[in-house]
Amino acid sequence: MNLEKYLILNKYLLSLFGVNEFRELQEKLKDASVGTDSNGRTYFLNILRSAFENRKISDDALFIYDENVQSYVKKINFRREPVSLKYFQYLAVLFTEIVLDNLKNRKFEFIYNLNEFLRAYIQEKNIKIIDEFTEGDLNKLAFWMATGSGKTLIAHINYYQFFHYNLFSPDNILFITPNEGLSKQHFEELQKSGIPSRLYGGSLNNGLKNEREVLVIEMTKFVEEKKGGGVTLPVETFEGRNLIFVDEGHKGKRSEEQKWAKLRDKLSENGFVFEYSATFGQILSEKNKETLVEYAKSIVFDYSYKYFYLDGYGKDFSVLNVKGTGISEQEFQEVMFIANLLSFYEQLLVYEENVHLAKEYNIEKPLWIFVGATVTGKKEAGEESDVVQIVEFINRVIEDEDWAKWWAKKILNGETNLKDEKDNDVFQNSFRYLRERGVDFEDLYRRVFGGRGGFKIYEIKNAQGEFGLKVGENNYFGVINIGDVSGFKKQLETKGIFVEQDVISGSLFDDIKKEGSSINILIGSRKFIEGWDTWRVSSMGLLNIGREQGPQIIQLFGRGVRLKGKEMSLKRSGENSYIRLLETLNIYGIKADYLSKFLEAIRREEVEFETIEIPVKLQHEEKWKDLYTLTKDEKRKFEEEEVLRLELDDKIYFRIDLSLKASMYSSRERREEGGKIVGIETAEIKPEVKPLFFPEDKLNLLDWNRIWQEINEYKILMGFWNLVINKEVLRNLLLSNRYNILTLPDAFDIKTQKDVKRLEDIAILVIKKYIEKFYRKYANQFETEHLRYDTFSNQKGQLLLPFVSETGEKYVVQIDKEKKELINKIRALVKDLAKLIKEETEELPRIYFDKHLFLPILIKSNKIDRITPAGLEESEEKFIKDLRNYLRENKDRFKDYEVYLLRNFPKSGRGFRLQWAEFYPDFILWIKKGEKQIMVFIEPHGLEHSKGLNDEKIRFAGVNDSEGITIKKIEQEINKKEKKNLILEYFLLSQTPYERLIQGEVRPPSKSEYEKKPRFVFG
Repeated sequence: MNLEKYLILNKYLLSLFGVNEFRELQEKLKDASVGTDSNGRTYFLNILRSAFENRKISDDALFIYDENVQSYVKKINFRREPVSLKYFQYLAVLFTEIVLDNLKNRKFEFIYNLNEFLRAYIQEKNIKIIDEFTEGDLNKLAFWMATGSGKTLIAHINYYQFFHYNLFSPDNILFITPNEGLSKQHFEELQKSGIPSRLYGGSLNNGLKNEREVLVIEMTKFVEEKKGGGVTLPVETFEGRNLIFVDEGHKGKRSEEQKWAKLRDKLSENGFVFEYSATFGQILSEKNKETLVEYAKSIVFDYSYKYFYLDGYGKDFSVLNVKGTGISEQEFQEVMFIANLLSFYEQLLVYEENVHLAKEYNIEKPLWIFVGATVTGKKEAGEESDVVQIVEFINRVIEDEDWAKWWAKKILNGETNLKDEKDNDVFQNSFRYLRERGVDFEDLYRRVFGGRGGFKIYEIKNAQGEFGLKVGENNYFGVINIGDVSGFKKQLETKGIFVEQDVISGSLFDDIKKEGSSINILIGSRKFIEGWDTWRVSSMGLLNIGREQGPQIIQLFGRGVRLKGKEMSLKRSGENSYIRLLETLNIYGIKADYLSKFLEAIRREEVEFETIEIPVKLQHEEKWKDLYTLTKDEKRKFEEEEVLRLELDDKIYFRIDLSLKASMYSSRERREEGGKIVGIETAEIKPEVKPLFFPEDKLNLLDWNRIWQEINEYKILMGFWNLVINKEVLRNLLLSNRYNILTLPDAFDIKTQKDVKRLEDIAILVIKKYIEKFYRKYANQFETEHLRYDTFSNQKGQLLLPFVSETGEKYVVQIDKEKKELINKIRALVKDLAKLIKEETEELPRIYFDKHLFLPILIKSNKIDRITPAGLEESEEKFIKDLRNYLRENKDRFKDYEVYLLRNFPKSGRGFRLQWAEFYPDFILWIKKGEKQIMVFIEPHGLEHSKGLNDEKIRFAGVNDSEGITIKKIEQEINKKEKKNLILEYFLLSQTPYERLIQGEVRPPSKSEYEKKPRFVFG
């Protein structure tokens, strides 16, 4: 079922940006810089304004929404490490902003527009079950977002959004969670975001302390009618209009689900609901039309797991898909357990032998977990507890080394008789590291179990429901966390395993997150599914959790793939084979049924991809020693070596553009026909703006303590650790002529306290922009001084880093497994290297250009879900084809020259530190004749997100730029230092038409002014 096509509200909001699918926004925004530009606008806003030609929403509305979003982010950073929204979080908040603004200010027009869109959409998609929107359909906004994508932050921003638009004054505000553990987490997070909140502890006697206070409470605490004592509450306790936040309200059990939905509906009657879930894909289907229609009209944003995964967030994952078994059920369980053990040992080995590398990528010590839904089995049916079975397997590995070795040998030799869909042994391509190294069982016992000795299990008396596992007198290596303690102990006794008592140790479960913890194995903890926030999980054994319905499986999976990532990016790096191994979650099941149930749930999330490696052929390697490239000493850090004092620099001058261009809209010829608003038109009014300076007489009205605090937070956020700031310099800056502010003539008039705050915001913006320009100027000088030349052969590893794999340079493409015909065609192509390199065919779009230093050069394709490293954009493809054609047509002109081209990958290639970000031109072109060599950096993307003639990419091509770094400054500096005579050039090829480039500008430069800029060409 294609669930996305039913998400009408989400599809309508996408249409406002002129797109049909989320991927169209994703492609443009996913690599955008986080933060704000020199005018205080987010980079996301700049892209939304410039990159979508058919956008229906005005610049003016986007400016206002962007300003609002930034204000909400400041509020949630109240008591936490400052966060910046990622692009998908920004879009989730932006979509909410659009809906709330329309509900508050243009409700009837909004409903009218929604229904106009709906009528056309359902006809196009042949959808029959969704009826027209009514006012009552819009009292809930739902967010379908993957675990780990920041739903909590979105919820907190939604709180501030609701009160910004003030749809009504709620009688109660409830944050409803699935369990007590998550309630406690949400309460703590709400405090960090400056939101008044209280955790329900069984009584409401103290009343709510604040009219906007949030009560955090579990869904299980609500009943329709109170009977007897206890901590439950009848829903009638919360009469009136309520504001409700619901986190993961879907457990998957039909009877429980219906009961909870009924209670939630009663609580939210006449109120408003924000709901968050990673598991809508598991509960929505055409079989349950009522629920499908409800969420079709309320899911405002869809960033489900497939988008999260394809953006590179979270760990990769590996699930065995066993198609056939030639062994008994007992043998299946044994081989799965030993394979899981080997998988975990391999990760532990790689981690402990590469601790410094792991720390660089924020990878924590691997943890092996087994998660089960029940502890004791049904004795009458003779079913054993899965947890007891795992304990038995651990005991057997420790007591019977020969048994473990026998299975390990079978697994590593591919002799298990477990077959995949291609009839190969399921472990054929697993354990590459162990196969090369061999398995040292003495080392395995030491690393996994803490050493040798007899197996022991202890009941931890100071931690309810905990049992510790150890070998001999070594430290505990494992912990079991269960509910039915006595039943579990009895089952162990029937297996000849007796439990001892530990009255001294504290909770082993709590120790898992501590650095240096000896705990390697966690068994049976439902806490993991329900909100436990560890980053350690690397290997997962499925117990009877696989028998539960989809929502719990997806929550389990989502928590398992959580990843901090390098520089806290939350993304997989894929830069090193060891890191790739540690950034993968390996999933096993001791019963085939558990694996099939797990895979069934994963398939509903549309994240099952076929992975194909595309070999890369390196070209002209004999010439690499003679081709020069730029490099820098990565050990030299400006922020560590230089102390920089902020001062006024007469070479720095800038403009702040605060012209809101706030078009005023008036509805004309508006009338009602049959209860609907029709005939809506708008007219636009442009206000006059002028360049102004900050007025001296207003300076003493400002709250300088607030300004000082904001500037220091900004300095920390930007990483300007070595910058020393004096308060007096800030005042002098505002009084200087180093800037002007393009804004409305009355922008500095003060009539209310809000006007004073607005002036403070302007002052902060001016100071931030100056600090950034000042700092970048001197950081750029430092970087230029430490650039040098090196040969391509010496820099090959870095320049081709995205291709690095265990078996040579390769692309990795991922394709939806449903596209079997395409997969087969690409696999056939991979076997024909000559065709792959020299031909251009549709199944795998690519360019053949014999001057390029590697082949093939893949192109982005809608048919392929992900290409790593990314395929060429349209502008990049056009450049290579144009260059290829030009060289073919001018052979005589270049007969004495050698010409080579390289695609310059972002992050790993050659980049330049401009004012606002690292800049990586898309290509490096070498033109060589004898000893003479020209190195040309080429950027064919153009100026889609430009800041006009002052854009750093344009200025980089210049010579006499007093503030920034330029290609010619770099050339002069290095040639002087290294006594060489290389020529460095840079060309900016703008594919953006002039008309789009100046769209929305109050005083745009002429086309000729752009064309006069050195090395700038309109495509």
